[in-house]
Parts: sequence; C-alpha cells; structure tokens
Amino acid sequence: MNWPELSDRKLVELCIEGNEDAWVEFLRRYRLLIIRVAAKTLRAAGVAPSVNLLEDMLQESLARILAKDMRALRELQWLHEGALRGLLQVTATNATRDWLRKKSSEKRDDSKEESLSELDLIVPAQGDLAATLGQKILLDQLANCLENLIRDEADCTRDVAIFRLFYGYRVTAADLARVYKMNIRKVENTLARLARLARVHCL
Repeated sequence: MNWPELSDRKLVELCIEGNEDAWVEFLRRYRLLIIRVAAKTLRAAGVAPSVNLLEDMLQESLARILAKDMRALRELQWLHEGALRGLLQVTATNATRDWLRKKSSEKRDDSKEESLSELDLIVPAQGDLAATLGQKILLDQLANCLENLIRDEADCTRDVAIFRLFYGYRVTAADLARVYKMNIRKVENTLARLARLARVHCL
C-alpha cells in the first residue's frame, strides 16, 4: 500500500480496523503536529516545554483519541480535508491545558475559583451508548433551560452555543474565544455564570 498517498479518511478507517501499519503512518503524519501544538500551548502559559513533558502530552493526546473505543475517530465528521488535523489540534490543546490547570491547582487554593469542569459531575462523559444518549439529552435540556432563562439578553444565542460547545464537545475556552472574537476571561466568566444558572434553575 502506498501510505503517503492514502487519504486521512481512509487512514483513519484502517486505524479503527486495527491495522498496525496504519497506526505507524498515523504517527508519522501527525506526531510532530501534536507536539508542536502542545509546545505552543505550554509556551503561551509561560511553561518551558521539555522533551519529556512534550512526550507526556503526546501520549495523553493519543490516549484521548483512543478512549472509548476510538470514539473521537469514529465520530469525526469529515466536513473538509483538514478535519483530522483539526481534531488532533483541539485534542492536543485540551490535553495540555488540562495538565496546566492541574499543575496550577497544586500551587493555589482552588476554593476561591469556580471550576469550568464542575458540570462533568452532572454531564459525565461515559462510553456506552445509553450513557452517551443520556448525556446528549441532559445537555439539550440544560441548554434549552438556559435559553429560556436568558432569552431577553442580547448575547443569548451566542452564550448558549458557547455552553453547548464547551460542555458537549469539549471545545476549549481559548478556542471559543478565537471563534467568537472574545477575551478568554469573558468566555470563562460566561461559562461559569451559565453553569451557576444551570445548577440553580435547571437541575
């Protein structure tokens, strides 16, 4: 097989089937991309990216791709040629940001800040089909409830979309800030506010 000429979509199909050579090609194509994204995210947070740390971020990113029977790959929507690249960039960014948050939490008192991941206790990411459907239904209910609560606000549609993307699709606050051309702190404040409203009025 001519691996370099193989499309990303066909490559992913072979990876899902368990083809070892396909995984070798997968890593040949995208190992460096994941490492570069992790390095950029670390530098942006003021952390020097050591070789060992970057390798850890690579392994964590791959673990997320492989999690739940490669769900991320199985559910990838091939809307454009860069779909796989986009998935890997988001995954690497999220993995690195989670590591940074964990490291930061070890240095300060988190009790004074509201965690944007608190709703994970309410909308758990579980692997079986029933749990996945349950998660989607619950997220839809929360989003609909929030939409009713803030429907008179000018940014209602945008804010509910941000809530859905963050809690339903694990899009990072930084990525949301870029998409909606907002300050990242404003995105985080919006998410924290909606999380509070959801807990008080929608559960």
